[in-house]
Amino acid sequence: MENFKRKKISILFLSKPDFDEYACKFLVLNLNKIQNCFEFVFPEVREHPFQGKNHYDQIDIHKDFLDILQKKEIIANYFIGITNAIIGPNLYWTALDNKAIITTGEWQKYFVPPSVFEYIIHSIVSSLICIIDFSAGIGSHKDTRGCCLDYTFYKRDKKGDIGLGYICDNCKTKIIEKLGKEYLECFETINSLEWLGDVTKRGTIASDMIKYFKIDLDKDTGYYKTFWEKVKEHFSMLPKDIILTILNAIIAALVALAVSK
Repeated sequence: MENFKRKKISILFLSKPDFDEYACKFLVLNLNKIQNCFEFVFPEVREHPFQGKNHYDQIDIHKDFLDILQKKEIIANYFIGITNAIIGPNLYWTALDNKAIITTGEWQKYFVPPSVFEYIIHSIVSSLICIIDFSAGIGSHKDTRGCCLDYTFYKRDKKGDIGLGYICDNCKTKIIEKLGKEYLECFETINSLEWLGDVTKRGTIASDMIKYFKIDLDKDTGYYKTFWEKVKEHFSMLPKDIILTILNAIIAALVALAVSK
């Protein structure tokens, strides 16, 4: 693959993320190290043009995305937008021509784990397969096979698809025929999520997520933590003797309160 020219993939946060966008960028940019088909980039777009939009029609969301790309004069081979607005009839992502848009809208509420970051990576792979050559007609299939291109009518099936990191034989054949074996190898590498490594092993990407962003992909959703989640996290890190002292103090206070009544 020495002479295989990378395609530039420009990724934009169209809505203000309710997760750590820098942690997300860190994971996505790590993809540049593990495969040779794509170069992922984040253009300098500071505003979030879809902010405040709760729902988008499929046609309208592509029109607005194209308008943004033209106004900003963003140049790339392919474009992927990330929003928290619900797309069309409750889709995870939608693709048209050389553009795809992924929604994180209901992932936290209904589907974590896996984390929102693993979901985004999975959706990037799925949508890229469709837009690398949109005329090739590679798209989702209705039956659920554990494949990244499952349509997942039952939305919870997507959890299993992410965990499996699988591309079915039928989709593999189409990718090889329409796009080439090099692309299949890159898609499989990204989709497997094996490149994340073990959170407990120093030097892996998963452990770096803890080191740099305090995000444990085995435990955290990836979304910004609530006050009580932060309290629970810090509480669990205290030495056992201190935890016992605090618990005894709380119990003593409750007993004293009950007696006083």
